[in-house]
Amino acid sequence: MSASRNIARAAIAVALALAAPSAFAVDPAVARLPAPGSYALHPIQRAPEAPLLDAQGKRTPLSAYTRGAVTALGFFYSRCADPLGCPLAWSTFHEARKEAETDPLLKGRLRLVFVSLDPTRDTPSVMRMLETEEKGGDVPWVFLTGASEGEMTPLFAAMGQDIAHGRDRAGRRTGAINHMLKVFLIDPEGWVREIYSTAFLTPDGLLNDARTLAMEFPDASNAVDAR
Repeated sequence: MSASRNIARAAIAVALALAAPSAFAVDPAVARLPAPGSYALHPIQRAPEAPLLDAQGKRTPLSAYTRGAVTALGFFYSRCADPLGCPLAWSTFHEARKEAETDPLLKGRLRLVFVSLDPTRDTPSVMRMLETEEKGGDVPWVFLTGASEGEMTPLFAAMGQDIAHGRDRAGRRTGAINHMLKVFLIDPEGWVREIYSTAFLTPDGLLNDARTLAMEFPDASNAVDAR
C-alpha cells in the first residue's frame, strides 16, 4: 500500500473516530430548527477566486466549485487530529452527505468541498486518495489543494481563515496547523450565506440551511461530476 494511501486511510479513520456522535450533542432548545425556507440566509461575502489544483493535479479555479450548486466548503489538512477541528468537519460532511443522498431536494444539487491548508504535504496524489475513498453518489465530495503555500495565502485571507504553523523549541515546524474551524455555505451564485464554527456545525443544521438555499434556487443543479 502506498504512503499516500496510508495517509488517506489514516485521515479518514482519525476523522470518523475522533468526531464521535457526542460531538454533535446540542441543547434540545437549539436542536429545534425552523422549517427550511421559513427563514432567510443573507449574503455575507462573495466566495473569492483562487487558483487551485484538483485531485488529478489539474489547475482549476475555485469558482468551478462555488457556482451552480449549493456548496458546503471547509478548510482542512489531512494530518489534523484535533477532534474539534478537521475531524469534526469531516464527520459532519460524512453524516450530512448520507442524508442528502436520499433527499429529493438536495440529491444532485448539493456539493461538498474540502480545501487543504497544507499544500506542501497534501499533494494532488493525497487528495486523490481521499477523494477516491468518498467517491460515488449524487452528492460529490471534492478535495482541492494548492500549488504552494504562497499561492494559497490570498485565499485564506479573503475567507478570513487564519492559520499558524506549530513549531518546536528550535523553531522548526511540527506539521501541526493551528486554525479555527470554519465551514462556509455558498449559494449557486457564489455568495457565502452562512459560516459555521465548531459550536454551530452539525449535520442537521448544515442540511437545514442547504435545503433553504435549494428552495431559493430551484433551478440550480450540481455542476460537478460525482466521480
